Amino acid sequence: MLVHDLVLDQARRAASRPALADGERVLTYGELAREVLSAAGHLAAAGVMPGDRVGLLLPNVIEFPVFYYGALAAGAVAVPLNTRLTPHELEYIVRDAGLSALVADPAFWGTVEAIRPALSGLKRLLVRGTDAPTGATPTAEARRATPLSAPREPVNDLAQVLYTSGTTGLPKGAMMRHANVLFNARACEQCIGYRADDVTLVAVPLFHVTGLNTQLVAVHAVGGLVSLLAEYKADRFLARLEADRVTAAVAVPTIFTLLLVNPNRPRTDLSALRLVAYGGAPIAPETVRQLDETLGVAQFNLYGLTETSSLTTVLPSADALRKLGSVGLPVPGVRVRVVDDAGRDLPAGEAGELLIAGPNIVAGYLNKPEATAAAIRDGWLFTGDVARLDEEGYVFVVDRKKDMINRAGEKVYCIEVEAVLNSHPAILESAVVPHPDPIFGEVVKAVCVLKPGASATAEDVIDFCRPRLAHFKLPAVVRFVPELPRNPGGKVLKPRLKEMA
Repeated sequence: MLVHDLVLDQARRAASRPALADGERVLTYGELAREVLSAAGHLAAAGVMPGDRVGLLLPNVIEFPVFYYGALAAGAVAVPLNTRLTPHELEYIVRDAGLSALVADPAFWGTVEAIRPALSGLKRLLVRGTDAPTGATPTAEARRATPLSAPREPVNDLAQVLYTSGTTGLPKGAMMRHANVLFNARACEQCIGYRADDVTLVAVPLFHVTGLNTQLVAVHAVGGLVSLLAEYKADRFLARLEADRVTAAVAVPTIFTLLLVNPNRPRTDLSALRLVAYGGAPIAPETVRQLDETLGVAQFNLYGLTETSSLTTVLPSADALRKLGSVGLPVPGVRVRVVDDAGRDLPAGEAGELLIAGPNIVAGYLNKPEATAAAIRDGWLFTGDVARLDEEGYVFVVDRKKDMINRAGEKVYCIEVEAVLNSHPAILESAVVPHPDPIFGEVVKAVCVLKPGASATAEDVIDFCRPRLAHFKLPAVVRFVPELPRNPGGKVLKPRLKEMA
């Protein structure tokens, strides 16, 4: 089975069941399957061959799944592109991927024009809608094209290339096999419990591994309905939860933090919700408790990377409060280790680098054999995350190796300090980064976002932390900002915070 077969099989079993929605339109599985094969037929007629790469420069709109699955059905490789990048950043990725076709939204036509030199090898340029500029084809035409009679086989089982965020350097294209994506879909069904009657709202970008693999593909794998939110806004997200009768809400922790403080929430009918799942960044224990008290539904903490095709560990709902701070247990078929700098396994309770092995590990980085060899050794992915295992085998992610603060030889794990900061009654969320110091080398800098209507001073925050943290872990610098800078996956862009005066 290949990824697009999930949709085609659902169409054969239940053609009239709703598959996709965007707040205005709904496509059934039968309609989606027809459009997928038409998109595949159009790409094939344009000369796109198995193994060719098809870029998707689209927001969360129905055309994204149509041309994502369509590219796969044509035997091609889907390359979702970050719509938030500058033309300069995007040009690097486009050249690295070597696109044969590109599907773009009209909103990004200026970007397309700016990177034209990198698109010289295109066999087809498609623009979403019924009209297109000269030299491009409207997607409406491709969605009505003669369907491909039968899906084509991929080359080397390659399904998609997802580019890492590039927060520590140039983006790297993680090569994901069909088998990786299908394994993740099964893990979602097993560990989160997706069902055919589920409705999920995709608020994170589909070019991110969570939205694509753990929502779109995984919910389609069980025959559920995927509703798309083109752009996240707190009020819009809340309204769509009610309007779409969402049963499975998956998002980064910040979205749930904002949901809890949204003044419209008490008046919003969320009775359809049966589970929430969060990942992509640490979640404050207080947020977990408030979700339990406020929503009273099952909740799952998810941990994974682009390089693990999304899910690696899941904290079961039954353990949400018992194991606060943990990201759970490895999904079935995945193994984890915690090792020291020499590669030796560490006992329970000791922090070291987290290593992962299993069917979810990607094939490597496109065009980067040295980076692949450094990251994946003897089948083990070296994550760069510092973690520890408890006596029951539950994983606790402590920090990124590169984010750890070294204060005069004392190691300070940012997540530990952030957990204390986030328990302050006035703080909505926080991020901790190293701050240069002439005496200690580095000290702790806390960047905080206050709750609506709340106030606090730097001294208030430090005094709050004093009885809760060792002296060397106390913030020496406290800054307040309206919001934390994040990448599309919800991870805080700590390099930007380090640069703050």
